[in-house]
Amino acid sequence: MKWAFIDYENVSNLDKIDLAVYEKIIIFLGAKQPKLDFGEKKYDKLLNLVIIQMKAVQANNLDFHLSYYLGKYDSIAEKQIAFEVISNDNGYSPLISHVKANGRACKQIKVESQSQYGNKLVSSLTSKPKEKRPQKVVSLKNHIASHLGLKGNEIAIQNQVNYLLNAKVISISNGTSVEYLV
Repeated sequence: MKWAFIDYENVSNLDKIDLAVYEKIIIFLGAKQPKLDFGEKKYDKLLNLVIIQMKAVQANNLDFHLSYYLGKYDSIAEKQIAFEVISNDNGYSPLISHVKANGRACKQIKVESQSQYGNKLVSSLTSKPKEKRPQKVVSLKNHIASHLGLKGNEIAIQNQVNYLLNAKVISISNGTSVEYLV
């Protein structure tokens, strides 16, 4: 038996996670994430979902809540239940090690969807002449939201802007203008 603790703010969607393998799924949503994206997956089994929505936007708020619930459930769940923390955030490693040291099977599962989205996004932008690409940050964010199906998920949209900046696809000047480097 396995339980999942999903850092949805970090993984942005559930399309790469087979939720059917878990007896219980605890999903932590950021304050600016109004809905869950299951992608194209369909489930023919009842899923035991617990959704914990953050109320405040604050650095590491979701991480602290996930850590709290991981400890809480560790104290009440039967010891044969394995825990899986689904997040690309390496900050959970010491906590996972501690839970394991106290006798529970616990591991982190990383979901590499950021680069998949990033590659799709880079392709959509670079296939157009530079003058037809979004020229303002607001327009770029709208393009990202509609092209990747991330409407309303401000954190995932900003993650994609950061991906473009880190990959040196774009630069931003004056906080509002987008310049394409490729």
